[in-house]
Amino acid sequence: IDLDAFYTSVEQRDNPQLADQPVVVGGQPESRGVVAAASYQARRFGIHSAMPMKTALRLCPQLIILPRRIEVYRQQSNLIRDIFLQYTDLVEPVALDECYLDVTHNRQPIPTATETAQAIKQQIKEKLQLTASAGVATNKFLAKIASDMQKPDGLTVIKPQQTEDFLRRLPVNKIWGVGPVTHQQLKDRKITSVGQLRQLSLVEMQRLWGKRGLRLYQLARGVDEEPVDPSEDRKSVSRETTFAQDLFSGQQMEEEL
Repeated sequence: IDLDAFYTSVEQRDNPQLADQPVVVGGQPESRGVVAAASYQARRFGIHSAMPMKTALRLCPQLIILPRRIEVYRQQSNLIRDIFLQYTDLVEPVALDECYLDVTHNRQPIPTATETAQAIKQQIKEKLQLTASAGVATNKFLAKIASDMQKPDGLTVIKPQQTEDFLRRLPVNKIWGVGPVTHQQLKDRKITSVGQLRQLSLVEMQRLWGKRGLRLYQLARGVDEEPVDPSEDRKSVSRETTFAQDLFSGQQMEEEL
């Protein structure tokens, strides 16, 4: 389950005057701020997260820039998590706005994962006036791809018997681990779809990418054995600072670090 444009959707819900406006959450352009989140109205101008705010304003001069209210988003995320836990204990947060759920053993008397996803989406809409997109599949990899396919307010189901056809046509850069460098390597080999990637043998893939080759080989065939992990272990911690002026001297950089 992936909330749609979570930060900006919360802001638009809390301030109805922003409902149909191009809204972003992030830093100010004069301090070299970046876009943390963009509403769907802002995305129509080509604005996306991680874009410099100056660039976003150039694309859309009427853009409304709001500061991050991280505590509000965190509180909303906890309310959404409470909804998930009504259906299963196996909930793995990926971010404040995104979770994997294993609903093999459902706490509710709902016979299918698709109906469970529909019920969760409806509950989020009714209780929090927010929309979420859901992907239903037999593993995390496929469910993640499915959740991105019909945003906003989407529901995409990949049944086991559909996996083969679905993957064959999928752009190769949708596979986890295919970043810009690997994508370019594949393009150089005239490989643009997962179906074409599957023409490479396991030996070839391991020769090209080492240990990662095995993972790519498996994902290209829809195999992902990674379980939904509900543990609260923090996977990483990050903090970022954008400097108002570029740092050029090594001494300055060392002092800041």
